[in-house]
Amino acid sequence: MSSTQLVVGNAGEDAIAKHVARCKTVAFNVSACNKQKAQDAVSKIYATAGFRPPQYFVWFASPFAGSLAAVLLSKTNESYFENVITKLKGRCSTQLWQMIEAKGTSLWWGNVRDALTREIDKSFGTIPQQTRLAILAFLIGPVGPRLSMQNLASVDMELAPPKLTQGIIGELSKVLPARYTEPLTTYGERGLSASVANSAISYIGKAGYGNQDADLPFYDFCRGAGFKIPDMDGFFQLANVGGWWWPFQDFCIMVEKPSQITVDSEGLLHHELTSALAYRDNWKTFAWHGVFVPDRFLTFAKRRNVDDILMEPNVELRRMMLDMYGLDNFINDSGAQKIQEDKCGILYRQEFGDDDEPLVIVKVINSTPEPDGTYNIYFLRVPPTTMTAREGIAWTFGLTPDEYFPLRET
Repeated sequence: MSSTQLVVGNAGEDAIAKHVARCKTVAFNVSACNKQKAQDAVSKIYATAGFRPPQYFVWFASPFAGSLAAVLLSKTNESYFENVITKLKGRCSTQLWQMIEAKGTSLWWGNVRDALTREIDKSFGTIPQQTRLAILAFLIGPVGPRLSMQNLASVDMELAPPKLTQGIIGELSKVLPARYTEPLTTYGERGLSASVANSAISYIGKAGYGNQDADLPFYDFCRGAGFKIPDMDGFFQLANVGGWWWPFQDFCIMVEKPSQITVDSEGLLHHELTSALAYRDNWKTFAWHGVFVPDRFLTFAKRRNVDDILMEPNVELRRMMLDMYGLDNFINDSGAQKIQEDKCGILYRQEFGDDDEPLVIVKVINSTPEPDGTYNIYFLRVPPTTMTAREGIAWTFGLTPDEYFPLRET
């Protein structure tokens, strides 16, 4: 990352925006890792933290494979996350704020940090957490906006065939001596269980994030103003050449950078045509504004076919499709049943034939004209128990049918 040249007192929104833009070029760099330079940077971090650098480096193409390898090895090897990342960064943070306080500008820099953090989160700061959920969605299937670890906890089955863990162990065995990999042989004899997968996903919190490290932009901003912390240099070097990493005493699990990564304006993984996040081992995920979806959802997004909505088995995805398609278009195109009409509007109902509640919509014409003399038409979703248009419109105002007077509410 390149430093921002800055004089204390003149940093505003423009300076922060320019700095975030520079940091994004690092975070979204999808070129292949320079593995030797990345290993040198990790070795420097170990040495700066006061520990002997790793003897072995094992590379994987994706955080899915890397997290699984790390959690398998953690059964018999101690993680050095606290030693070489948490404690070292804590020491650097103390040094930085001591320098800032000596200048009497801690309040000002606190505001800069908060503003910068907000912008980084809308750019790439939450990608590690989103990747954690992407791995979950990859294992158990996209389940819409309510995707959570509880979904995995309830799974009592093998999530992948034995060849997956056998492949991971095979890659480890190519680099690590047998004393590290022999205890793992029993894992390769069975499929990936929910408990191991759960541990692997949780172990993402014990990784360093390389070019996606959201701590670095603030340090970089500060060193542009003269507050330099040399002990952070290893992290900066790694951000320019490498991706995620899991530190252990004698070895380190390293992950290459993604081959594809796109987000929306809020920093949420998103792509309308293809995978939003992809790695060189073909591990990828499809996402729509941070919601992990199957590729058929992107097909729907391109062609907007009402039959896709009616046939979609996933309730959460169906609701997203409805929002995208528009209630008015859906009523017109789906053949929804007209069940009641009164002077307040028309009530429609569409059954989906599964456990999802029916879609009930009231069509209402605004009672007051627009300046050009036309009347706006609205389609409002109302509770499935609604029996009349008047009842549905009254519900949108928090009223009973007897309390609703159209002209007054308008």
